[in-house]
Amino acid sequence: MAPIRFAVLTVSDTCASGKKIDESGPALQELIRKTSIYKFEGVPEIPCTAIVKDDKKSIMEYLIDWSDNNKADVILTTGGTGFSERDVTPEATQNVIHKEAPGLSVAMLLSSLRTTPMAALSRAVCGIRNKTLIINLPGSRKAATECLTALIAVIPHAVDVILNNEEKVKDTHNIVQSDVASCSHYASCTNSISLGNVTTRDRESPFPMISVKEAVKIIRATVSENKREIVSVAVKDACGRILHWDIHSNCDLPPFRASIKDGYAVLASDGKGKRTVLCGVKAGTAPDRLSLKPGTCVRVNTGAPVPDEATAVVQVEDTKLVSKSADETEEKEIEILTEPKEGQDIRPVGCDIKKGSLVLSASTIIGPTEMGLLMASGCKYITVTELPRIGVLSTGDELQEVGEPLKPGRIYDSNRVTLISLLKENGFNPLDFGIVKDNAKEMVNVIEKALKKVDVLVTTGSVSMGDRDLLKPILGIHFDANIHFGRVNMKPGKPTTFATCTFLDRKKYFLCLPGNPVSAVVTARLFLLPLLNNMRGDLTEPVVVQAELTSRYNLDPRPEYARAILKWNDKKAYPQAYGTGDQISSRLLSCKCNALLMLPGRTEEKQTLDEGDVVPAMLISLK
Repeated sequence: MAPIRFAVLTVSDTCASGKKIDESGPALQELIRKTSIYKFEGVPEIPCTAIVKDDKKSIMEYLIDWSDNNKADVILTTGGTGFSERDVTPEATQNVIHKEAPGLSVAMLLSSLRTTPMAALSRAVCGIRNKTLIINLPGSRKAATECLTALIAVIPHAVDVILNNEEKVKDTHNIVQSDVASCSHYASCTNSISLGNVTTRDRESPFPMISVKEAVKIIRATVSENKREIVSVAVKDACGRILHWDIHSNCDLPPFRASIKDGYAVLASDGKGKRTVLCGVKAGTAPDRLSLKPGTCVRVNTGAPVPDEATAVVQVEDTKLVSKSADETEEKEIEILTEPKEGQDIRPVGCDIKKGSLVLSASTIIGPTEMGLLMASGCKYITVTELPRIGVLSTGDELQEVGEPLKPGRIYDSNRVTLISLLKENGFNPLDFGIVKDNAKEMVNVIEKALKKVDVLVTTGSVSMGDRDLLKPILGIHFDANIHFGRVNMKPGKPTTFATCTFLDRKKYFLCLPGNPVSAVVTARLFLLPLLNNMRGDLTEPVVVQAELTSRYNLDPRPEYARAILKWNDKKAYPQAYGTGDQISSRLLSCKCNALLMLPGRTEEKQTLDEGDVVPAMLISLK
């Protein structure tokens, strides 16, 4: 099937005249391209875009041209759907369509009313002209993208129906009917979810299996960078943060000619010989007004200002005392034992950092060295990207807090403390939301409580195929979440799920990790850290090196992330990879490692990897 062709028409007097920059049109194009990763077959095309004034005739001309000349399968208009005198997009659309599609307008309205009652003032019209679907969207960037998001799942099927793609239409109908029949916990959109009859649960996941690479791509395409904030360098709030703007030095470093050694500031042209010591200059003080004449010198400490006339500093080890003052507390005369050279042991003004020069670039991670550079450059406050607010929640009837004897059938919850420690190690400050049982009502209550406080909720458990795995239906039904992916082709961690929703007018992110401890740790490194790093403006990639196996591996049908300890020595071209024992996903001891071996999936041609084979390995620790 050919990719869907979209056209975007921005209707705005101010944008058409150049008085205002069009934000809605480009935002819709970006959303279409991002959504293509997981909603459409093939990457959709956007062959037609335009900006037109709030003029009925002009709007109609574009709609007729793009549809009658088969330039687009879907035309999106943005703007001109309100109550003002110039808002005529619905009237123009009504004049050109052959069939109305009121269900699309209703879907947008219902979705928007969850965000604001003002959505009731939109007069959007949707319909079909020839073989083209036309959809009116609001004019604001936020409202336009929200309304398109509400329709994005049905647009491919609508296009199939309009273009009479019978096979595709039949396939979609079969899938929908199958889902209704077999997915009892997905089929109802009521306000409660029942565990129901276990015999009616899914035997196969309705979510397509995607690769790790695709999953990371979806996360990065979906995540928005957080807002900016100003933090203090002096109180160390900046350490570990990501710079938003370039930093230029407020001063020269050094701001004066400074001595590199403890010694004597001299005239290099005097050469060797005796010198009268005029005075001493300590670090942190300015030299008195004095005239350094031939045959004289000034005693200086390391870092002290050098008198203007001085052309060299001779270290104290290259001198000897000739005479003292009468009270024997001061040097009166010394002898220079070596031949001084011009500029010797003097740091010129700005030789380390010039005033106004670039010190740190935007997107730099502030570490110890960067903190020192900021202070040395006179920067008291800097602009950084806000850290995302993160919550960690464990799910499962079998979990129990540490501190009391284990009850029958229970285990202590290790996932939360492991993930919280991992997040803190990487510069984040997560909130602990405890353990919630496999009970729909309790889960909904805890998730709502968490979403009031955090931007990202990380959960473990309740995402697999068990009859008590409720998270996915809860997210879809109660929180109207968009589940971007629900299965990943990897071992361990196949059920990993990523979703987003709008809650209290803010975008919220869910990363639902498997309950097995090893699966939770591995998927947190592969998906959670990239998600959070993107939100704080850190676009760095994990470090991957080549490593040599020291033992044989039987390959799994899925690509596997095996835990290993890498050791380097001078005799080998690659670090040696030593396994950490049984790689079963419940054995947390296997995570005492510094790398994840990236093993390929098994094929008929390749069933095993042998000792000496070289594979990529993702570094997760330098220890």
